[in-house]
Amino acid sequence: MYLACLALALLPYNTSPLQRALSTMSEDNMSISDLLPLVAAALNDQAAADAAKELAAAREERDMSQRVEVLCSLDNGDYEDDDGETIVYGSALFEEGYYFCDKNLWEVTLQQNMGNICRLADLRGCHICVGGGFPVATLDDTVSNNATFDGSIDGDRRQTISGDACEVSLCFCPHTVWLNFLIHGWPREEWEAVIQEDDYHQDERHIIHFLVENVAEQYPDATVEFIAVTFATRNIPGALKRLLSSKRKEEVCADLDEQIAERDWEKVVGFVKSNLQERGIFSQQYHSRVILAVLRVQGFKTRTEANDDIILRFIAACEQSPGVFDSDDGEEVFTTLMQYLREQFGSDQDDHMEES
Repeated sequence: MYLACLALALLPYNTSPLQRALSTMSEDNMSISDLLPLVAAALNDQAAADAAKELAAAREERDMSQRVEVLCSLDNGDYEDDDGETIVYGSALFEEGYYFCDKNLWEVTLQQNMGNICRLADLRGCHICVGGGFPVATLDDTVSNNATFDGSIDGDRRQTISGDACEVSLCFCPHTVWLNFLIHGWPREEWEAVIQEDDYHQDERHIIHFLVENVAEQYPDATVEFIAVTFATRNIPGALKRLLSSKRKEEVCADLDEQIAERDWEKVVGFVKSNLQERGIFSQQYHSRVILAVLRVQGFKTRTEANDDIILRFIAACEQSPGVFDSDDGEEVFTTLMQYLREQFGSDQDDHMEES
């Protein structure tokens, strides 16, 4: 009994399985044989909880080393107080990034920290950091030995932006890192006028000077939302090799292939529609959709000199046989055009498919 009581004394007070058991037992009917299974279960629960905490701490430590962050230290980077709080405005894991447009750029989309919102007036105190706080670039334009950087006010060029938020992009020379952020609380008519006049570089002042000294002064409640950090891949080959798992590498490469294929197809769509418009034929949207569907199924998904030639000849042939579109059955029209393409351009199409 003494051993059991000693084991109980060593357990945390809030060990729920044991507390529930003790609440249903009295000292008169307690025995070592009754308590030992419960003690063992409680100890196992505590060991599991400790292991879970250690695993979470190890995961946090690992994630911290791979984070891309925009942060600001109190007192704008005055590190005399080692206990000073570090404010993180936005962050994301490096491996959660993706190839942007092609394999020359790696973009990491940042998650906004809703508990810390950056005021536009505090923009100079922000830094792009990796690995838990190692600075890659700083936004302070007043530091004489700071790496040079430039920027532009882009407005709402990204279709994903809603409302009156204004996008700003910064490029840190020599074209190695880019930072994109949104400004909220700056009226649309104001930033549209600034873009139109293109005068925010007045007197050779930096764009940060304009935003902090002019815009933030006029709109003190304006805030910043950091949305993405982009790296030139030629400068981070080691990070791409070591920080991305094999599975993630396959995912981002497949995603890039899809993006490229979609961009190539959009070029074909624009080419076909512009030619139909120039010829003044097939004014109905239905006609162009069917022609494009046939071309896509047959493998004409990119613009090359050979493909453009066949596409133009196919459009001309369709123009000479407008009756093919008279049927109300879309599937019948599609099948007829497929057969027509094979008959008219069989040898050329075979060559094209072999090249593809």
